Amino acid sequence: MNALSVEAFERRAKEAEDRLGRIEKKLASRSGGGVSSENLCDILAVLYDVRSTLGREKVKSQNSEAKQASLENQVSKLEEENSKLRYQILHLKRNLEAHMT
Repeated sequence: MNALSVEAFERRAKEAEDRLGRIEKKLASRSGGGVSSENLCDILAVLYDVRSTLGREKVKSQNSEAKQASLENQVSKLEEENSKLRYQILHLKRNLEAHMT
């Protein structure tokens, strides 16, 4: 996941959390204005489920970011080691050729 997609995901998650908060406040402020208590409980249950799913996905996203950063660091170290080994091979080949002639 690149930084842009993570930022977009976090922005959408924040927007969803804000909308959920507004809906919860609106539902909580209603005093039986056409919404039965059963219906309200069902709606709140769905909202809490959505909020928990959103939280789990946010944690997964953060874990993926950390893993990606770790892998990028590992790739960088391996590329550096590879470069050093190629340099050693080059000088070993030159030495071998010099001693064979």
